[in-house]
Amino acid sequence: MSKIIVPSDFSSTSDVAVNYACEISKTLNSEVHILHILKEGADETQAVVQLDQQIAKSKLASGVTAKALIRHGNILDEIPKITEETKAELVVMGTHGLRGFQFVTGSHALRVISESKSPFIVVQEQTTRTAAIKRILVPFDLHKETKQKIKIAGDIAEKYNAEVHIICPKESDEFLNNQMKRNMSYAEGYFNERGIACKTKITDEGSSGFVKEIIKYAQYAEIDLICILNFAGERLIHAFGTDAEQKIITNEAGIPAMVINPISANVDARSIFAQ
Repeated sequence: MSKIIVPSDFSSTSDVAVNYACEISKTLNSEVHILHILKEGADETQAVVQLDQQIAKSKLASGVTAKALIRHGNILDEIPKITEETKAELVVMGTHGLRGFQFVTGSHALRVISESKSPFIVVQEQTTRTAAIKRILVPFDLHKETKQKIKIAGDIAEKYNAEVHIICPKESDEFLNNQMKRNMSYAEGYFNERGIACKTKITDEGSSGFVKEIIKYAQYAEIDLICILNFAGERLIHAFGTDAEQKIITNEAGIPAMVINPISANVDARSIFAQ
């Protein structure tokens, strides 16, 4: 049985994450473990009560009975550690703008993700998209690792009979433009071979305005999930902005974002969606 971990601070944002994870678990036949992390030496009594309440509330909403998990330590270190220990294939995490789950803002969320091998789906308090995924957006840039995420995007699309949308920035340089088109053509061929419906879009903006175009298109096309790779730890300048990942996972539309680390994107055995 596969596992989904949901870090919780009992806030309304973590309620959204728990409900989203429970809905996904019904399609994936997965266990949901709600994780609350206390400071070292803190009493667990109140946390146990709150976890029980959150489990009961999520069961009422989704019909899924989640399991409670309490640990002590620093959340930025413990979430990746516990994800590995429990062999969880997916983490669904809520993120806040400036405060909340022990200050798991967009940048802190990316630090947690960077230390983990499993993919993350990040939601926000204003997320209204359900886990009935029908349209997946896959932004493409010129990173050589970009092709890695199409495997997981394809696995999700097959599970949910979803349509994949590929979006690329306009490149004024002819060489870069041709390279981008080759990447797009590769992805189209890949999805076509798997019988997955696919649409492509080249934005009117170049790389500098690509993140805004991603969110704009996602709203227009009623995208349910944006699938990105995590390049936040790179020292090289990002192809479309050094804080692109943070802007996407905290997008103003509240659209869930799946974030995958390039180092683990090819580990098919750990793809919860391929099972």
